[in-house]
Amino acid sequence: MGSRLFLAVIGLFLAGPAHSAENWREYTYPEDGFSASFPGKPVIAKRLSRTSQSFNGAVPERTYSVNEGGVIYSISVMDFTKAEADPDIAVGEVASALTGLGRLAFDESIYTDSMHGREIVVIGDDGTSYTDGIFYVRQLLYQMKVVYPAVNRDPAGSSGISIFLTQFHFTNPF
Repeated sequence: MGSRLFLAVIGLFLAGPAHSAENWREYTYPEDGFSASFPGKPVIAKRLSRTSQSFNGAVPERTYSVNEGGVIYSISVMDFTKAEADPDIAVGEVASALTGLGRLAFDESIYTDSMHGREIVVIGDDGTSYTDGIFYVRQLLYQMKVVYPAVNRDPAGSSGISIFLTQFHFTNPF
């Protein structure tokens, strides 16, 4: 009888992340050239983002985000279409701000829809992890970010990071 209960508990544990993944939905934003899956309807915020790559020191930025149980899933799009930006410097500024949040755990090249980018993981002093995918495509800088606090109630668990990063797509990268 005890082994049956153990198997049932393990089954529920393993089904939890899969069940929560079913609640994710794809959202498409043609004006910013991407689609992505989120665990809820994203909130959209606009602001000016500071950068050395613009004559006036800032560029427009739109951020699409969802807070799911304390885990924040967001995609920020910085618009460099009116700036003569060096893509490497623009990406470097975002990466530098991210690495300033803690200890660099991972920094590698990645590809999405044949577009080259960087995946960076930083672990903060409090155990919060910051996982980012950064791409510069058609004068837009995309930053996919998952802020995963050490204490959270996200039903997807850490599998939400993988769901989020792998279900992002450029709608017209070329």
